[in-house]
Amino acid sequence: MKARGSIIRRLLGASILTLPLFLGITGYAIDQAHTRSLVAAQQSQLQLQFYGILGVMEWSNTQPISVERLREPRFWQFRSGLYAFIHTRNGYLQWQSSSANSMEYLQEAFTPTPAGKEVFDEIVLRGAPYFRYRYHVIWEDEHGVEFPLIFTLLEHQDTFRSELLSFRKNIALWLGLAAVVLLLIQVIVLRWGLRPLRDMSRELRELEAGKRESLGGIYPRELTGVTHNLNRLLEKEQQQRERYRNTLGNLAHSLKTPLSVMRSATTPDTDPQITDQLDKMNNIIAYQLQRAVSAGPRRLGVKTPLRALLDRLCQTMNKVYLDKNLSFNLSCDEQHALAMDEQDLMELLGNLIDNASKAAQSAVSIEVKALGSASVELSIEDDGPGFPEDKIGLLMERGNRGDQYGSGQGLGLAVAVDILNAYEAELSIGRASLGGAKVTMTLPA
Repeated sequence: MKARGSIIRRLLGASILTLPLFLGITGYAIDQAHTRSLVAAQQSQLQLQFYGILGVMEWSNTQPISVERLREPRFWQFRSGLYAFIHTRNGYLQWQSSSANSMEYLQEAFTPTPAGKEVFDEIVLRGAPYFRYRYHVIWEDEHGVEFPLIFTLLEHQDTFRSELLSFRKNIALWLGLAAVVLLLIQVIVLRWGLRPLRDMSRELRELEAGKRESLGGIYPRELTGVTHNLNRLLEKEQQQRERYRNTLGNLAHSLKTPLSVMRSATTPDTDPQITDQLDKMNNIIAYQLQRAVSAGPRRLGVKTPLRALLDRLCQTMNKVYLDKNLSFNLSCDEQHALAMDEQDLMELLGNLIDNASKAAQSAVSIEVKALGSASVELSIEDDGPGFPEDKIGLLMERGNRGDQYGSGQGLGLAVAVDILNAYEAELSIGRASLGGAKVTMTLPA
């Protein structure tokens, strides 16, 4: 099954998608709050300027308005950005600050307002944005005569917009740095939080590689049930294998004695059919016991070193076929090991090397080479007559023999095929470079 990416990558991908949205909303909210506070401060400042003008203003119906001693110097600076006007209700200009001289278009900001009500808003004059503050005052002179006056204050938004832009740059910078820091913290937290899963994955790989027999790490509560159940499964599997082996061993021992008695009771005068049937019973029992006792796939167990096992088998065959003076050419590195039970591997290779030794005239060649990290190719060749091509398809069936050079029951290759099938391994038969037969197997590493 194809992997769908790591959990850390998926969570970080989700964070990368959602964090900018969250920080963007946060930044927008902060920007709006800061903008409102700046506008409110601007309103308060213009209101103070209005009260400052109102406090120093002198006027009666017999003289023009006089505004002296203003503390704000920008009212006296030409085009300073801060301007003030006083109009009558009908729009007649009574007074303007020196900063507004020769800027008649600013008088377009005049708009009548209700008496006693202040109005703060924004206006654009000749493409330039301004804050506008207006207040309708009822002025009473020394004779008690009331005169309506409308105060209008304008302030250019250059300073306001410059400050707002600077704040937005700063908030964007700090939110960007916060996003980076948060992502780094999240990576650290995720790696720390998912460490038990990585430990479990590592131990499972070690189980598959044969470096351990159970999960032994200390895991958090959420994973304890999984690891406990896996260990129990492995333990039960091992106990079941041992129970099967013991039971089949007892069965083999129980059947061996009656068969031996029956075979010993035969004489040269015994009916050949009886002898033949006894041989068949012995062969069938041997075959079925070997088939049942095969350990099967053992990917989650200890691996079997291959070089030492092949050395032992070659030495054994040298002794068995001492009269043939065979030469065994073994090519296998020390690090090669198979994810197979040692007894199964001994039975498998013992049968095949024994067949090659029987057929060989003087030499047997065994070569092992790695096929990546998951499998190993093992080939056994001899310089004998080889298998007839028309019989190759029948050789792996029980009771069929491909040789005419010795005794046997025709079970060797069938047993080998059963063991290989249990491990999902492959076997092929062909012609060897030495002239005889070549058996090639792909085995799990």
